[in-house]
Amino acid sequence: MPSDYGDDSGEKLVDWLLRIGQDAGGAAMASSAQRLTEAFRNARGSATNKGFKAETQTPEQSWAKLNMRDFQGLPEYGSIRELIDERLNDASIEHAFHKDGERESLVFKVQDAPEIDEVFAALEREASEALDKAKERLPIAKSRDAERLAVKAEQAKAASAASKAAREQARQVERLEQRTR
Repeated sequence: MPSDYGDDSGEKLVDWLLRIGQDAGGAAMASSAQRLTEAFRNARGSATNKGFKAETQTPEQSWAKLNMRDFQGLPEYGSIRELIDERLNDASIEHAFHKDGERESLVFKVQDAPEIDEVFAALEREASEALDKAKERLPIAKSRDAERLAVKAEQAKAASAASKAAREQARQVERLEQRTR
């Protein structure tokens, strides 16, 4: 305990570290959201500007591969991939994820590129909106954590005072016993 040393320097250091951790978490959150938004934007450009790799068998069966590299570099890629898959399924877009070694691609029909663009545009907007909401909630979470910390500090002070009172009472009983002998 910091109070064991007769000062609050240890407690101040803990508070500082907690603030740094929260700030770093907020910065990491903002950075990841920005990277996700950019990944959707880049993917939209690839899908609509024919930047994808088309494998044509017949005009009716043209397939395209969209490299998922930008998404794979993000934390929790599996969750992002599931979200993309879910949204494409909801839009009834025939697609699949193809893994070639470390590289993964989204495979879809070339004729579905405009629909892919719409889905990715919606996800891009949602990522930006989610970041705004998370930024709003971050101070609330920080204040909630600070409140919990304050409550725990009060509980610790009360427990310490009760322990001190019990020790003092035990000492008084011990002194009385010694005097009566």
